[in-house]
Amino acid sequence: MLVVRTDPKRGSTQRGRGLVDFASRRLLACAAAFGVAGPVASATFQVLSERADRRRFPPPGRIVEVNGRRVHVWTEGEGSPTVVIVPGMSSPGIHWVHVQRALVPDHHVVLYDRAGVGWSQAAPWWEWRSPSRIADELHDTLTTAGEGGPFLFVGHSLGGEVVRLYANRHPDQVAGMVLVDAPSENNDWLVEEFGWWRYGPVRWWKDVARRLLTPRGLVRLRTRSGVDTSLHDKARRKVPPDLVETEMFTALTSGMRRADVMERVVLSTEVLRRERRHFGGMPLVVISASASPSSDSYACNPCWDATVSEFARRRAQVWARIQADLASLSYSSKLIVAERAGHNVQWDEPELIVDAVTDMCAALAADQE
Repeated sequence: MLVVRTDPKRGSTQRGRGLVDFASRRLLACAAAFGVAGPVASATFQVLSERADRRRFPPPGRIVEVNGRRVHVWTEGEGSPTVVIVPGMSSPGIHWVHVQRALVPDHHVVLYDRAGVGWSQAAPWWEWRSPSRIADELHDTLTTAGEGGPFLFVGHSLGGEVVRLYANRHPDQVAGMVLVDAPSENNDWLVEEFGWWRYGPVRWWKDVARRLLTPRGLVRLRTRSGVDTSLHDKARRKVPPDLVETEMFTALTSGMRRADVMERVVLSTEVLRRERRHFGGMPLVVISASASPSSDSYACNPCWDATVSEFARRRAQVWARIQADLASLSYSSKLIVAERAGHNVQWDEPELIVDAVTDMCAALAADQE
């Protein structure tokens, strides 16, 4: 006779392990399902919501087709020279409404959106979005839009690079330039002072990774539900009250993230070094941010260094040299330090930019008399 003996404790242990294994498999399955369903749901929500928002927030300007791509161009006011504002990295023209409204109707002001920004069609991921390409696209955009110049360019940050390259290639079209906290080919001085981790590729690639890994639909959901109010708070600072909701629409588009990533990936001042030239007597105003510890300068992010004040002081010294070098590119130049402004002078002290443009236009008109 076969006798089978069982161990109650062992059987119980085996059953317990079986339950744990089963639960683990279910959890893994749920996690895997969520890992697939989550991004799909986020992407679907983003596409549908953005489509609805585009109907709700039509472009304030007009759409022109430039080299097979839709570009938003917004013109207001009358006068000469034509004031063309070139915003900074992945920044739409609407961010300059404070300056635009202060200049119109006495000046003819052109705002535009680069590829993927605002209401302009996004560029494909594989396109090299270098400052050089952007400068050539700006020339094509102005030509297609019927703007023949002469132009007084206002270039902020990356836009300052674009403006200089435009002036290098089309000097006969440029009456003057206002560079607002713009970089130069000497930005390497910052790398020499702080190292590659702070001011080299590492910094930019960290920003790129963070933007790529954040689901756009999730950001939109958190914003629209009121869980995250940061975008709304920023919008209130960037634009007048009547355009806050519109600005939030531009901030949440998929094209905006693509433009932000693509412009960061190819960020380089090497082309400025190759094409550096002196502009002779062309009117040039260089407006530099103060970069004080309390300012909104990208250089004073406290997560980079516990000793923010010391970091800001050293950075301000190097930045002052860079801005002075920019001012040396013309015999008729002026360097202004925005004492109460961070990097985005157009929000902190827009009157400095307005006054610079107004004074330059008046001087140009007097020279023609």
